[in-house]
Amino acid sequence: MKRARLILNPISGDEQPNPMKLLEIVAALEAAEIRVDLTFTSPERSATEIAQQAVEEGYDMVIVGGGDGTVSEVAKGLLYAPIPLGILPIGTYNNIARSLNLPTDLTEACQVLSHGQVSAIDVGQANGEHYFFEAAGIGLDAALFPLGEEIKGGQWARLLQVAQLAIGFKPQRIRILLDRSIREAKLRSTNYPRFLRRRKALDRRELRFSVLLVVVANGPYYGAGFAVAPEARVDDGLLTVSVFRKFSKWELLRHFWAISRGQYHYSPRIETYHVAELQVLSPDAPLLVHVDGFPIGMLPMTFKVLKQALKVFIPPVAATSNESIVVSQSL
Repeated sequence: MKRARLILNPISGDEQPNPMKLLEIVAALEAAEIRVDLTFTSPERSATEIAQQAVEEGYDMVIVGGGDGTVSEVAKGLLYAPIPLGILPIGTYNNIARSLNLPTDLTEACQVLSHGQVSAIDVGQANGEHYFFEAAGIGLDAALFPLGEEIKGGQWARLLQVAQLAIGFKPQRIRILLDRSIREAKLRSTNYPRFLRRRKALDRRELRFSVLLVVVANGPYYGAGFAVAPEARVDDGLLTVSVFRKFSKWELLRHFWAISRGQYHYSPRIETYHVAELQVLSPDAPLLVHVDGFPIGMLPMTFKVLKQALKVFIPPVAATSNESIVVSQSL
């Protein structure tokens, strides 16, 4: 039998841990000839450390049961590791699992670990030290994300503070330095803003905007299930940069409301670029930055993709397809 370290977050999702469900998970894995040693996350010992120790102890795989926060912490301990990560999505939004087309049914998710394929996916990195598996955000959403997490935890009084912060936030000037020409960065799209339609402009590597926010995405989803970058692929060796300019705050709110409900409608005012590395600077005022919802400081900031840095289990259909792992076409 294969040996696996199973790491669970006992407070993931909306419900308290169900002992019968835990026994069901262990039984399903053992039926698939995967023998697990269970460890719960705790404040005293990080999930990253548990995953790193599992590699040292010679396990065949690490399995994580939890939401995106727990999955990310475990994944950090497995970057460039020789063993794969298996995901049991039992969190609230499960953005990473959705990006990998993993089933949310626990029995089916266990089957992926026994009959699925191992694929190497990309990981985002900010300033050489902060890793992200969903996306990094600059500007308005970086200011709002910590409050959103508090609201998610039941602190509804923060709603008024969110509204006040959003109303008072002004578009800010930024510079984006790309690792390739604008023409190359927009190969997947013919949607050029008017000021970039001249041939000479397309050969530049620098962009200057006044924006409400910029998203640097490794995968399609982030936050509260937002399909913020539906063109993003987790295995293409590129980051997807979405620039939100010329949006009123009401239009931005409507856009995020729509994509949170799976009703994605492409807006021509979202300018999208695909690069392996970029630097973002703010000449006027410092702007907050977050990665996967965790504040990491202010601009300037350099973002890069770590190609094929993490081995994961994915469903066999996705692995044998000639296409990359993509966001669901039902959007």
